[in-house]
Amino acid sequence: MFRFVRLTMLLGVLSMLSKPLIANDQNARMMVHLLDYIAVDYSMAVNQGEIISSAEYSEMQEFASTINSLGVNAPATVKSDIEVLKQLIAEKASQEKVASVATSIKQKIISSYKLEIAPKRWPDLNNGRQLYALQCKSCHGENGFGDGLLSAGLEPAPTNFHSPDKANGLSPFQAYNTIRLGVENTAMRAFDELSDDEIWDLAFYVLSLPHTASDVNLADQEIGIKIDLEKLASRSNEEFRESLQGFSQSEELISALRLYPKEIAEKSQGDYLHQAIALLERANKAYKTGDNSKARTLALTAYLEGVEPVEVQLRANDASFSAKLEGQLAKVRSAIEGGQSPATVDQEISASIEMINTAKGKLRDKTFTAWLAFLLSSSIILREGLEAFLVVITMLSIIRAIKIPKASTYVHAGWIGAIASGVLMWLAAGSLFKFSGAQRELMEGFIALFAVVVLLYLGFWMHSKSEAGKWQAYVKGKIQKLARTENMIGLAFLSFIVVFREAFESVLFLSALSLEVGDSQQAAFSGGIVFAFAALIVISVLIMKYSKKLPIAKLFKYSAIIISALAVILTGKGLNAIQEAGSISISVMPFDFRLEAIGFYPTWETTIGQVLILGLVIVLWNVANRPVSSQKSTAVSST
Repeated sequence: MFRFVRLTMLLGVLSMLSKPLIANDQNARMMVHLLDYIAVDYSMAVNQGEIISSAEYSEMQEFASTINSLGVNAPATVKSDIEVLKQLIAEKASQEKVASVATSIKQKIISSYKLEIAPKRWPDLNNGRQLYALQCKSCHGENGFGDGLLSAGLEPAPTNFHSPDKANGLSPFQAYNTIRLGVENTAMRAFDELSDDEIWDLAFYVLSLPHTASDVNLADQEIGIKIDLEKLASRSNEEFRESLQGFSQSEELISALRLYPKEIAEKSQGDYLHQAIALLERANKAYKTGDNSKARTLALTAYLEGVEPVEVQLRANDASFSAKLEGQLAKVRSAIEGGQSPATVDQEISASIEMINTAKGKLRDKTFTAWLAFLLSSSIILREGLEAFLVVITMLSIIRAIKIPKASTYVHAGWIGAIASGVLMWLAAGSLFKFSGAQRELMEGFIALFAVVVLLYLGFWMHSKSEAGKWQAYVKGKIQKLARTENMIGLAFLSFIVVFREAFESVLFLSALSLEVGDSQQAAFSGGIVFAFAALIVISVLIMKYSKKLPIAKLFKYSAIIISALAVILTGKGLNAIQEAGSISISVMPFDFRLEAIGFYPTWETTIGQVLILGLVIVLWNVANRPVSSQKSTAVSST
């Protein structure tokens, strides 16, 4: 793998040149790839205006011509810069000038073609190690010295990632391009079977090979620069070294960045709330320059990746303040989406930053005692579980009333399956946290809205059976069909979906909380979960016991009311989750009142959604209340 050659690369684009060229991602990525080679290898062709290698110089000219052909449909500024590059090479200009122009063209191409220069998630170096052993070790050797079993006789020789020019001059983005595109007529093929994420994992891993854990001794020293995933992917060690001038442990930091990219980058950016402030400040600047789309994305990320991760602790400390902070951040996004004046957006962002600083103070001295860890974990299970089990208990009460014990088995199977899924999600919590905040919110929102549809049907069915005459007719028909499994799978599915939604959200909250409370309070944390489940069981038994005293018709009527109310509540919560993911707009209402218990949020989208569902419930109930004879006569007249 990874033979960084020049002449053979030219052959890799000849087939592309034989066809009409279009401005596509493949051509753009190849242009960037060739520009990287020119920027680095031109010094091997020319020195102080003199050609020191005719073969190398010829390749530089050919590369420039190839870039010119690939960029036939490129923007005018890019095409003119390519002509400048060709002229500089023809004049045997200095390495500094050629490298500077090549790098400038590369950046313009990346911007014009919107090329991804960083992965969408943090790289997984463990996965990169496994891929390296499978795909690269045979040529590059176990430790990347270019001494694999198949390396003998290969021309050119496999890359030695420990050589100074490769260890210091290569960025993960350059490595990604080589793995993705390959090099024609060499053993370095294009790895098309690998996904983008896998190639990024591999690219980051090969850059970690020259470093060992013993090189890292940063302790708790404050890092002087802020590093994000894009910087890590697009910069070489040399470029990092230039930006770290004055930092006493620059070499240790570079090694740490290659060995532990996510951990060190997060440390450089400060805690979550600090990141939220930085993102809001960037959103403000973007909005003032007219880049509304970027401003909206940054403001959304400030909430999803900066505030939401600490929401559990903040709610435990001051629930009302947590709700106000969430509402304030929604106002920022609403102002941006509504095209408000820069002064208004600036005012909302300033208010948000002030509240975030207040939140910092609330959390700064907060330590997780055993009692607090117990209360937090139990409150999460109780809050999320009560809604779900209320639906399940209602279903079981109805099944008991109509005396079809077989149906209860399906209901139990549904909620037990959902709990089991929650346990599996808990065990796989590390993988779950690879989801972005937006993805988690979207999944939660769509699950909630799907549950609304199912609950509307169940509520309509229950209400239609709440009148005595209809109930007697139903029971008579049900007795005749007792042996049948009428809609049993539907009951199991409803039981599963309403519990699974709460299980999914609980796992996300509990996983974040578990990391915060630390190892010393894990026993209390687990005890809170056990206590909450025990409390849910007791509550369920009591509800089941006292529901026996209700007449069947009233039981159906009250159950229909409860089920329909939950549908309205979940509508508000589901739409709010999708808003938080940034998939639908936020239009803030003129008052700042929210009540999460009933799914009410001060936005027009969530409120209108709840009103529409409430209206649909009323319509469906009116249909259910119509006399059977009236419905039949209507059907006859319509025919």
